[in-house]
Amino acid sequence: MKAEGKQRSKMKDTGNFSRKKLLIFKISAVFLALMFIVLLEMILRFTGYGSDFPLFIEAENKPGYLYMNPNVSNKYFFGTNNATAGYRELFKAEKDSETKRIFVLGASTGIGYPYLKNGSFHRWLQYAMNENFPEQNIEVINLSLTAINSYTLKDFAKKLSAYHPDAVLIYAGHNEYYGALGVGAVNSLGGYPALVNIALQLREYRLVQLISGGIGKIQSLFKAKNQKEETLMKKMVAEQSISFGSETYRDGIEQFRYNFQELLENLNQNDIPVFLSTIASNEKDIRPFISDSTSMGKSANDYFLTAKDDYEKANYQQAKQNFIKAKNLDMLRFRAPSEINEIIRSFETNENVYLVDSEVIFTENSPHLSIGNELLVEHVHPNLQGYSLIGYNFYEALKNNNVLDLDWKSSWTLKEFRSKMPVTELDSLQGAYEVMMLKQGWPYYEQVRFDSSNLSIPEKIAGQLALRKISWEQAMESLYGHYYNIQDFEAALKISEAILLEYPNEPEFYIKAGDLAAKINDSEKALNIYKKTFKLKPSVTVARKITVNLIKSDQFLEAISYLEFIEKKDPGDIISKKLRSDLVSISVDSVSNKKLILAEVYYQVGMNERSKKLLDEFLKINPENAEARNLLKKL
Repeated sequence: MKAEGKQRSKMKDTGNFSRKKLLIFKISAVFLALMFIVLLEMILRFTGYGSDFPLFIEAENKPGYLYMNPNVSNKYFFGTNNATAGYRELFKAEKDSETKRIFVLGASTGIGYPYLKNGSFHRWLQYAMNENFPEQNIEVINLSLTAINSYTLKDFAKKLSAYHPDAVLIYAGHNEYYGALGVGAVNSLGGYPALVNIALQLREYRLVQLISGGIGKIQSLFKAKNQKEETLMKKMVAEQSISFGSETYRDGIEQFRYNFQELLENLNQNDIPVFLSTIASNEKDIRPFISDSTSMGKSANDYFLTAKDDYEKANYQQAKQNFIKAKNLDMLRFRAPSEINEIIRSFETNENVYLVDSEVIFTENSPHLSIGNELLVEHVHPNLQGYSLIGYNFYEALKNNNVLDLDWKSSWTLKEFRSKMPVTELDSLQGAYEVMMLKQGWPYYEQVRFDSSNLSIPEKIAGQLALRKISWEQAMESLYGHYYNIQDFEAALKISEAILLEYPNEPEFYIKAGDLAAKINDSEKALNIYKKTFKLKPSVTVARKITVNLIKSDQFLEAISYLEFIEKKDPGDIISKKLRSDLVSISVDSVSNKKLILAEVYYQVGMNERSKKLLDEFLKINPENAEARNLLKKL
């Protein structure tokens, strides 16, 4: 019995020892695996593989300036080759006390599709702010990306506080289903926003990037060769039919609510004002893309046809309701359902959130209250009139709430906002060609007939730009040359001002625009442009131009300060010395020959008529004055 007990005890001890060995082995295996992963991660980082996906990177040729990382979207489009790039708008890495900084968040409407560069609402806003506050440095930096949604916007927003924005403007909501990581998109990770956001954080690890990159390459081997020719719209869509009220539909709504709540809370924690806009879509002139054929009498198509009938019978209120029902029931979810705008409006009660109700403004500016082709070019993207409305709506909201602490005494009406903006013929034509090409493909498949004979020069340039045969810069230079050659200097100035919006930190472009403004005798515009040039790069040449325009505007004291700068930098400039001396003399009321001196000053800056008028007045009192008579002979 004793021997048997000892045997059992020995077996028990052996079993315990084996279990301990197994546990140690498992722990060691896990530890070694983790060590291998950490080592592999370190090797990948050391060799420069992958990216941290910084939102901003340093400008190569402009020390001290940053711009949006053109590759940042790779973080959100993993598993696809559909990553998009946004604007390259430079701003100072260290914000100074004189600068007002606004960031814009959005998707393709934020970008300004189908227009390049200055069609975007943020450029309308930037131009108005430049003109209304010429002495201020106001930055409107667009961080929008095509085909992204609330996941990307939330991730961007949490990085903004480090750059000290004075306000953030947001126009977004149409891409919750088919934007990057959307519940119906090709790279969807499901309908659990918290888990998707964790996955986004893991994307910053190089090993995860290596794995996802490998998966993407394998997937690309099995994709159809003609997919490269497909539009981004089609390539992003995985689930074409999403029924109203279905699980996927609800996932898209909750995804938007969750991400935007987080986004707004993050910005509020840093006391950053947010101007959050509702979104508009084409209700009246876009037939539902996919309608549920099983819902007899209550499908998207049924409501759309009923709405059309109501509209023709002038039952406009009923038509509006049925158009909206048709849009909400459209199973191809390129247009945000009404619930998205309801969520946006609910956030108005959040601290530091200001509602900008663009949908209401579009409705009020649409015939008989139904939004259609009058303001949009297809299902969701505005035309130039529509973009100006969005821009003006943000402009008014900034003015009414004045979070920028500005003096708005010279603010514009909508009519002024539209008429003054340097939108060119090229912008509208290129946008029209872009939409024409878009609608030839899925889901429109429209037959387009285009007569390419007898095109005007602007039409030819716009066509080349739309086909990407030339760059935007080349197109603008060609159009500028055309207008200059036919001596349409006002149109040429509009081109120059449009280029300034794209390159606000390049002094040579300002000089070109200022010279054109001076050429058409717009001294006020020329003066504002030259002053901005001088701020960017002080020079004697620009100081002289400023002096001339200040004298033309009778701003003599300010002109003296620029003449002093010229005298300091170029002591041999006798004319500038004489001008400064004359202007100082004029400022003394007791000077008996003030009119003569002023006539000489006006003569020096080419204002011969005003000079002659003053001389005539002076000679009536002093008819024998030889100096006055000599000056009159010169005139």
